[in-house]
Amino acid sequence: MPLFPVLFPDRDRFVAIVRGHWSIENQQHWVLEVQFGEDACRTSKDHSAENLALIRRSTLNVSRHDGPPRDSIRRRKLRAALGDDYRLRLLLGQPSPATS
Repeated sequence: MPLFPVLFPDRDRFVAIVRGHWSIENQQHWVLEVQFGEDACRTSKDHSAENLALIRRSTLNVSRHDGPPRDSIRRRKLRAALGDDYRLRLLLGQPSPATS
């Protein structure tokens, strides 16, 4: 007898929970792949891959919480790449002048 019906009698609810989980996972990984080229990264020495993944996720989180809400991640990355003051403010966790 399969264990699935015993553990999860409400199949539709279980399917909705699983789909919801993977929807969140796929959205996060899609942004990391498209904006940071995570899948193209070929580092493998020691813990470099884990370290770079941590830096990418931190960068994504910091950039999401700064600037106008409608700005894309791509635009925020470009602003950080071109502006020393903006990049320093992000690294120090200072709020943007528009929101302070």
